[in-house]
Amino acid sequence: MRSPPVPADTIRAIAHDVGFDLVRFGPADPGEHGAHLMRWLELGRHGEMRYLEDNLDRTLDPTRWRPGVRSAIALAVDYGGPPGQLADGARIARYATGRDYHRWLRERVFKLRQRLEAEGVPYGSMNGGTDAVPVLERALAARAGIGFVAKSAMVISPTHGPYLQLAELLTGMDLPPDAPAPGSCGTCTACIDACPTDAIVAPFEVDARRCLSYTTIEHRGFAAAELRDKQGDWLFGCDVCLEVCPFTRHSPRRLVEGAARPVELQPHAAVTSWTLIDFLQLDEARYTNEFVGTAMRRATRSGLRRNAAIALGNRRQESALPQLRDALSDEDPVVRGHAAWAIGKIAPGHPALDAALRTEQDVAVLRELRAALDAGP
Repeated sequence: MRSPPVPADTIRAIAHDVGFDLVRFGPADPGEHGAHLMRWLELGRHGEMRYLEDNLDRTLDPTRWRPGVRSAIALAVDYGGPPGQLADGARIARYATGRDYHRWLRERVFKLRQRLEAEGVPYGSMNGGTDAVPVLERALAARAGIGFVAKSAMVISPTHGPYLQLAELLTGMDLPPDAPAPGSCGTCTACIDACPTDAIVAPFEVDARRCLSYTTIEHRGFAAAELRDKQGDWLFGCDVCLEVCPFTRHSPRRLVEGAARPVELQPHAAVTSWTLIDFLQLDEARYTNEFVGTAMRRATRSGLRRNAAIALGNRRQESALPQLRDALSDEDPVVRGHAAWAIGKIAPGHPALDAALRTEQDVAVLRELRAALDAGP
């Protein structure tokens, strides 16, 4: 093994200085985790995330993406903190409460790369990112010792818990690999038992098609009827498997609130002041202007409005009936259909459903209207 141009301790110190809580070194390839990914894809558990198939060759062998890489600098930030809640108490995943992690983590990775190049690492010999490059981030994190793979398929740090934003910097340097992280889930099955949709089909096996972090964000169009009740009042994502994990108490940031949190993790204005009704009524201008730089844009405007309708229905929120009635004539059939479903939950057989049925042309929306009317007295 050749000695790296920058000492390992210096790399760690710089990475901590630019804002990473955990810094470990490991192989650049996913190792045995690659076979797990292939099996997962073959079973179709990735749902509509076709990009995972498109990039498979580069994911399994990073040298196809960046020739010459030899090691991975695995990085993590602890984003633990208060639950993500809207003004009316509806929930979003904690990681989405602040700035879009793709942006601020990428900025930190870029800054780390610049600092290391200034220390003598050859320019252009490192490539990295977060959740937008063809690498198995959890596999690299586990192989480098950031944490162990949990039964929820998440990576859990024994010192920082499960609320981890992962990033990586692939390098041509030969870095001394760190030991695997100590600890394991043991006999604990809290995440499996608590998952609202039974998405953790077996230890270490998650079917994304049932996971709320997929169905409320990645999935487009109509939500599966059998999963709507289970969504509860989650608008975006889900934290249940993390919240019940005993390792959560290890997060140093879990009790840090407000201005005391890093600026990137401080809640966005839409999180602290908006309600589910606001999201149901979200127009294109507000979506474009007020959600710039947030991870919630990933769900699309249609998806956010769909999710809001489902959550309002699950809450049986009668105060939302006027807005849901208006949504029955929305230009988006997905919004119309889920507004019908929500009205059926709140006021089964409501006359607005019958009125909408007489003019509706979309087959999927007609099906929702009839189902909502059939649920009435």
